[in-house]
Amino acid sequence: MMIPEVNKSPLNLAKWALQSVENRTRSSNFQVNSRFAIDPRISHERRIQLQKAFDEIDKDKSGKISYEEIYSYLKEINDEADENYVRTIFDSMDANHDGQVSIDEFLGTYLEQVNGISEAIARLKQQIGEKKRDFEGIIEQFEEAKRTERINSWGIMEGSILTVRVAEAQNLSVVNGKPSAYVNLLCERQQISTKVIKNDRNPVWDETFTFKISVGTGELLMQTFNEGTVSKDDLLGTTSISLQEFKDQKKHERWLQLSGRNSTARVSLTIQWIHKKTDYLENIKDELERDITADTAEVTRLENEMKKLGTNPLGMFRKENWLDKLEAKIVSEVEKTADKHFHTLGNLDIIQRIMLGVFTLLAVFTSFTRPDLANLTWAGAIWSRELGGWTLFQYRIAGGTLLALFAYDFLWVFADLEYLVFAVHEDPRINLYRFSFIMGFFNFILKALLFIIMVKSYISARDKENQKILAS
Repeated sequence: MMIPEVNKSPLNLAKWALQSVENRTRSSNFQVNSRFAIDPRISHERRIQLQKAFDEIDKDKSGKISYEEIYSYLKEINDEADENYVRTIFDSMDANHDGQVSIDEFLGTYLEQVNGISEAIARLKQQIGEKKRDFEGIIEQFEEAKRTERINSWGIMEGSILTVRVAEAQNLSVVNGKPSAYVNLLCERQQISTKVIKNDRNPVWDETFTFKISVGTGELLMQTFNEGTVSKDDLLGTTSISLQEFKDQKKHERWLQLSGRNSTARVSLTIQWIHKKTDYLENIKDELERDITADTAEVTRLENEMKKLGTNPLGMFRKENWLDKLEAKIVSEVEKTADKHFHTLGNLDIIQRIMLGVFTLLAVFTSFTRPDLANLTWAGAIWSRELGGWTLFQYRIAGGTLLALFAYDFLWVFADLEYLVFAVHEDPRINLYRFSFIMGFFNFILKALLFIIMVKSYISARDKENQKILAS
């Protein structure tokens, strides 16, 4: 994603990133309440990091840095550093336009841009998490609806509901004074009325009603009345609308013009008709899935913008090496697999410990016929971390060694695959060896699932640590 030319002026990178997130939020039908906020103060640790970076950039030790010095430095630590971006940032820093940047200018302006993009990334990630939870809930509702939904002879579900919100009216008038108006709604032999709003030409009701729909081929009739003080209520105007206009099951906001004495008046309604719940939930599910995919792509684009600034979301001025790129690729693929096949993992800590317990037990059974010290040693080390607490580095080591064990077990399973037999042999020793091999085979399969769970736990721990850093 490129910054539009109009926004390529100094000090606008952070605003552009945050505006991008706001636009995505507004364009989505699924809003989330943001609870994430960035402390605008620059943390002490970041100041120290940037002070060191400033000293490294300042090759001539003049106490100020030039454009050439900062571009050369950023290009050295990140090949994706973009010359135009660096020029934009440098111009933003150079407040007095003397062609040099002091340490105060460097600290304040650079971090303003980076923190703005960091905040945008954090908001989007929170939004993705909220939508994923909504998606899981919709999946459950969808499965329940498939089991329970019954379609009647008119082709709509039993218990079909029409929801009507009567918001407000405009330009109501009566011969003398101001009307005391209310709205009367009629649909499929059901009648509901709003409260009366006294002496107001533009009344606001903001009331919501529901109708049970059994046929769905008729109309919703709306009548607007002026409450009579002595005589009967006076009809100000009517209008009607076919239910078929709402067959898409989406919410529709309409201003309906009245016919009759108040032909210049109009009433605002919000109408939604749910007549096939399975179709309705499937549409929501598909839209949420599209939103999550688009938001995830937006996070990637914003993180790429961070890289062009010579940094990345995990730390100021940390050079990305081949291990970082490999880790990012593995994490991305595991997340895709987990999101596709494991919608509701539940409490990761509990699941991880249960799977680790099964892993340990299977490793013990495997040792009946062959020493399985590698798997048992790994299990013991992981249990020590489960009890003592994890760091991100320890998660990386655990994941890497688990992959190594997977490769080791693959060779062993392939070499002894002939023992994958579930029949009972007359020789007890062969039965024991078969049992041990089968336990090892199951342990081999379990490693793949355990790796997915541990990567998900690592992602969760990493996101928490990043939020602490960003909020510090």
